Amino acid sequence: MYNEQLLKEVSENKRFYSVKQIFEDNWNSYLEIHNVRDIEKKEVESMLSCKGQERGCFIYYCKKCDRYETVPFGCNSRLCSSCGKRYTDKWACMLSDRLFTNAVHRHLVFTLPSQIWNFIKDNRILQKIIMDATYQTIIEMFVWITKKDITPGVIEVLHPFGKDLVFKPHIHCIVTEGGYTKEGEFVQLGQYIHYNSFHKKWQYTLLKVLRKYIPSSVIDFCFKQYKEGFVVYIKPERIHSKKRLAQYIGRYVRHPAIANSRIVDYNGKGVTFYYVDHDKNKNYKTIPVFDFISSIIQHIPEENQRLIRYYGTYSRNSLRKVVIQSSIRQSILSDYGKNKEKRAAYCSVCKNIMILIAYVKPPSKKDLNKITNWID
Repeated sequence: MYNEQLLKEVSENKRFYSVKQIFEDNWNSYLEIHNVRDIEKKEVESMLSCKGQERGCFIYYCKKCDRYETVPFGCNSRLCSSCGKRYTDKWACMLSDRLFTNAVHRHLVFTLPSQIWNFIKDNRILQKIIMDATYQTIIEMFVWITKKDITPGVIEVLHPFGKDLVFKPHIHCIVTEGGYTKEGEFVQLGQYIHYNSFHKKWQYTLLKVLRKYIPSSVIDFCFKQYKEGFVVYIKPERIHSKKRLAQYIGRYVRHPAIANSRIVDYNGKGVTFYYVDHDKNKNYKTIPVFDFISSIIQHIPEENQRLIRYYGTYSRNSLRKVVIQSSIRQSILSDYGKNKEKRAAYCSVCKNIMILIAYVKPPSKKDLNKITNWID
């Protein structure tokens, strides 16, 4: 249990702690006694250099204020809070253009038993396999419910961690409430979904494909231990708005394992943070600083590993082959991806649009001196 007196002191002091600060203080020491993957080192070093002079910048000029202003480059690291939010917002905007306008969608969450978490962590190829198994479960259940050979649109996001930072892989899915036949007819699924059947189908499909990679004893145990199947949360809300849908799933796309606002104490040796469980209870957890770093970087995927996948009528091949035959299909934007918002830089003082006068990447020491002289 978290020390109530310390919580009171933290609340009174209202200090701000950040993931970046914790890594800056301890990363070099951490590397001396820990072996890390190349991608983990790359992502951490990118975060530590975020918006630093070594990354370069744009230099703008404001006519009204007669002043120069630099806009530093971000790191686009999976560990960076600000860059993660920017990536998520951009992805959500792209997704809203891709979605069918008139289709109703549902949010499904596929969970996995704790007995297989470490196998998936140690063999990251399994992450794609479990995402494929998720889609296979959805399409087979939809065919069984409607009694027709239909193909739904499915967007999956693999979320590797829980709120307590434990490696706890689960899959968030946005699914059309129905699917298309080969003739282009959209068949509505209906609001009622057979939850128990979904749970057992998910268990059977997942364990069947994992049997090649996980010891049979573990597979057999999962069948015996979970007689009702693996839990699939089917959110009751039926989502109609494309914008709402994109924002709904966007929160799971690329945000860091923990937000800075959840860190309540850091003393150089340990980190205390809180998380809210499924029962809405606020829990506090204190762990050594090196364990905190390990908990964060373990969720970084490999270089070309995709945690977002599109299936069924939302797959790229299906979108290319779409024949406009229904009101839902007419909602597909023909110029998808062409109309990108042009971002302008605004003066931090007068808020007017500034003029781009220089692009520096990466800067040398001589360039840095020039930038300093221009600003001064």
